[in-house]
Amino acid sequence: MKAILALGMMLLFGCTQQGPDEASKNTLDATANAEQCGFGPRPAKPAVLQRFAVGYTEDVCVPLFPERAGVILMGGSTDVDSVFVDKVRPYIQGGNVLVLRTQGADGYNDYLWHLLQAASVETLLVDSREKANSEYVRWAVRSAEFIWFAGGDQSTYIANWQGTALQQALHNAYNRGAIIGGTSAGNAILGSIVYNPDGVGSAVSSEVAQDFCHENIKFSPDFLAAPMLANTITDTHFKQRDRMGRLMVFLAHHQPQNLTGIAVSERTAMWVERSGNTEIFGEHEVYIVRADQQTQYQQTRCGQPVQVSDLLRYRLVPGNHYQLQQHLSNVSPIRLSFDGYSTQLYSPQNPY
Repeated sequence: MKAILALGMMLLFGCTQQGPDEASKNTLDATANAEQCGFGPRPAKPAVLQRFAVGYTEDVCVPLFPERAGVILMGGSTDVDSVFVDKVRPYIQGGNVLVLRTQGADGYNDYLWHLLQAASVETLLVDSREKANSEYVRWAVRSAEFIWFAGGDQSTYIANWQGTALQQALHNAYNRGAIIGGTSAGNAILGSIVYNPDGVGSAVSSEVAQDFCHENIKFSPDFLAAPMLANTITDTHFKQRDRMGRLMVFLAHHQPQNLTGIAVSERTAMWVERSGNTEIFGEHEVYIVRADQQTQYQQTRCGQPVQVSDLLRYRLVPGNHYQLQQHLSNVSPIRLSFDGYSTQLYSPQNPY
């Protein structure tokens, strides 16, 4: 029978935000290892796979409850400590954290190890499909209690991870009850439609306003396949980079699907429960943008400026909520229009 480890924070770590002490390590050694957790022994790491790790070296068995798990959508820039402390730390109970990226190094390891009081944090640089299909990466993703996608370039994530063992293992981890999240590019891959510029450059509101089929507008299909994020597209660095116009154009490209845009500003995060309930953390806003029967996509022909009128825009700050499945909120929306033929793109003038 699969052995389960469920140690309280005080037992595992004491009163300070540190990794396991020697006594706790001995307890972990006696009660938790890869075979007991049900994932088998850790496979041999491919020589070409860069790995950075801190903390306990074995897999810790933590009971997970999918109905209590969720997804973190973070907007980029400085990470939001409070969402990790309030939502992740008590849930994973000192479990294992995995950070996935295609470039960079171990910048998250010590930060998340201490903040989450995790048994371990492991960062993998998975920058090829060969690595994404390795047994080591599959095992690391399936066995993690919290999986975090770092910022970077979502084009490299989709190119190297879509349709691989990594993606399959991510679905396994989600179904098992792991918390999954990402910031900036790591957030961008979590909606059911992924904005994927494919390396040609990031779409700018003032530029895509002039051509509905601008070369920087490209999309990829669902990567995470989380039901509560069905029919959504996410965006990041939102208010700071004036991305409202481009999000409105993105929605216009998917009119039959009637997507919901979830746009997170910097130093801000949205927690999304599997029920579709949400909670806001951080310093700024999350914007929900969607169409209803009053919305009109007036001009959506290639080579011409874009015109959209009467989209619904909700502005959410900490204390506000939005139910993604029922489209209910404790804040009232405004109507927002976008006109690429005008020098004043937005109506009202300030869409934020």
